[in-house]
Amino acid sequence: MQKYFISQSELLNKRIISDDVNHIKNVTRSKVGDSVIVSDQCNEYLVKLTKIENKFVDFELVNEIQNQNELPVLIDIYQGYPKGDKLDDIVKHGTELGVNAIYATFMKRSIVKLEDKKIANKIERYKKIAKEAAEQSFRKIIPGFDIKYLDEIDFSSYDIKLIAYEENAYNGELVNFKKAISNAKQGSKIAIIIGPEGGIDPKEIDKLEEKGFTCCAFGRRILRTETAPLYALSAISYELELKKWKEKVLEESL
Repeated sequence: MQKYFISQSELLNKRIISDDVNHIKNVTRSKVGDSVIVSDQCNEYLVKLTKIENKFVDFELVNEIQNQNELPVLIDIYQGYPKGDKLDDIVKHGTELGVNAIYATFMKRSIVKLEDKKIANKIERYKKIAKEAAEQSFRKIIPGFDIKYLDEIDFSSYDIKLIAYEENAYNGELVNFKKAISNAKQGSKIAIIIGPEGGIDPKEIDKLEEKGFTCCAFGRRILRTETAPLYALSAISYELELKKWKEKVLEESL
């Protein structure tokens, strides 16, 4: 079943007027009487389409849905701005894996340079990718997206702060990431910094450690910048969702 994120006013008026009208009418070719799911990121409903026009789609509420598809922690990825179209996949798959927000971050070793006038268009593009991925994966929220400069970010609100640092993998360090995840509680805010293709400059590491960050390795292998965030999200999902679910099932079976 198709899901659409709509505004609070659209939900209140029971009328979709966004670009999703074209998707409903011309892509999925929905008909009056078809059911879809709509969400304003607070409330989510199964609805029935009652009228489909060129510029709007009307619906009626059938019943409210309780969405429990979010991770038990809030993970923000500060991704060193990568080359090419790598950020497309990071935003798309990061959304599917439960990220709370992705911040494409310029660091000392970032290769990509953007003109200020292009940043707004880039942000809108990646927000659209996040919205489509959130609908596909039946997320409760659309992850946030923005473009930042590392030196300007305030990390004071985070409970857990981690840096994916290749030097730790070279040195065989395999404890810090596991320990940090194990200490996470329901609702913990986690910041994970991942360097661009050239890695994170040692001076940046020093400044981040002063702000409470811990360097860690994501396994014994050196991961590409576009692979690292997906590894982190998958590992956290397993530790906090699948592993605990498995343990619960085993306890109930005894």
